[in-house]
Amino acid sequence: MSKEVFDFLAANRPFYLATVDDGVPKVRPMGFVMLHEDRLWLGMGSQKNVFRQIKANPKIEIAATNPEGQATSPEGQWIRISGTLTFDERPELFALAVEVMPMLKDIYPGDGPKMAIGWVAGEASFFNAASGGVVKTVKLG
Repeated sequence: MSKEVFDFLAANRPFYLATVDDGVPKVRPMGFVMLHEDRLWLGMGSQKNVFRQIKANPKIEIAATNPEGQATSPEGQWIRISGTLTFDERPELFALAVEVMPMLKDIYPGDGPKMAIGWVAGEASFFNAASGGVVKTVKLG
């Protein structure tokens, strides 16, 4: 089921990631997502506040909308993902990330900041106003 969540996020970038910093919610646009090992993976700079926030509290939420607002779209008009993000330091993950988004090699050169990559566990709910709310919910992780 992670594939349909991945497909929705990949088609509707940027998506928005929410974290908590000292009890205060923080939301930011994100663009990197990949599907690997039937898991949804996100990436961010290890020097950024978002990384520090997730290390302190791995609970996250993600939201994305279908920009066309197609109320009759079977996958829904928007998605909300609630769960946790677990970082994985295997070096091969960065190589996979570069295959998905080649510009990452320039953003995270070997001698510069590092990219932190983690997988999402939780659930994703697809919403559609035309059908009265939640269309379906799928498990991630």
